[in-house]
Amino acid sequence: MTDTRWTSFDLIFFDCDSTLSAIEGIDELARFKGKEWRVSVLTQKAMDGDLDLREVYGKRLAAIRPTRGQLKAIEHRYFETMVPDTEAVLAALRFLNKHVFIVSGGLADPVRGFGARLGVPPERIRAVDLEYNELAGEWWRYHEPWTQQGQTYFAYDEGPLTLSSGKPQIVGELAGDLPGRRMMIGDGASDLAVKGVVDLFVGFGGVVARPKVRDASDAFVKVNSLAPILPLAVGMRGAARLLGTPHQPVLERGLGLALDSECLTLRPDLQEAFVTEFAPLISGGRE
Repeated sequence: MTDTRWTSFDLIFFDCDSTLSAIEGIDELARFKGKEWRVSVLTQKAMDGDLDLREVYGKRLAAIRPTRGQLKAIEHRYFETMVPDTEAVLAALRFLNKHVFIVSGGLADPVRGFGARLGVPPERIRAVDLEYNELAGEWWRYHEPWTQQGQTYFAYDEGPLTLSSGKPQIVGELAGDLPGRRMMIGDGASDLAVKGVVDLFVGFGGVVARPKVRDASDAFVKVNSLAPILPLAVGMRGAARLLGTPHQPVLERGLGLALDSECLTLRPDLQEAFVTEFAPLISGGRE
């Protein structure tokens, strides 16, 4: 973000694990299989940027070999462990006709299911697809839902989202010809890779604070809430449209957190621009 005037963003990209939800889905799957420690170490190294994601992706799946039914359980866990204010923030963004996307290195079935619960259209969600062994168990009943739930992992789509450097490509594809400024929110090194193709990168440390992400972010959220994202995304004009609506409480909560240096840090030039932008609300006035 080179313009020191604070302006709103039109295309908002979110990571899923440890950003919209407080869990890492793959680690939860490992917990089901009693292999949490082994898998979580690999996840942490990849998210911290110490290993490329492609070095660990297949190893983690091979270690746990999840079933369709277990992936459905992860969808439920995503929702149960949703980061505070997530639903309210996404609802406010939809009210303002912002384009909201989820770009995740997580597994597609639970990420899409979780995104659908949040009101994000499936065509605006990208994650890693799996193939399943349809010949496992009572394969002759493969068309019956209860049998499908027992189908085990067979292979994964080795696309850009299984690389630490792959998310910029996906962000570009999703943005397409849509006009407007882009903003990315995420916790990991693979999210930080998007910084070069968006106008503002917001590191999210409300679940896990990763030093490499914190130090390189334009803005860094230190509190376990998505509320600060709302004023960052919509600017004063968008905020004015939220006043007097059911979205005003989350806006006010987000602005309060965004102005607290214990909850959010901004680059110095951006901090000045943000405070100047919201001066009418800070002083209790209206734009």
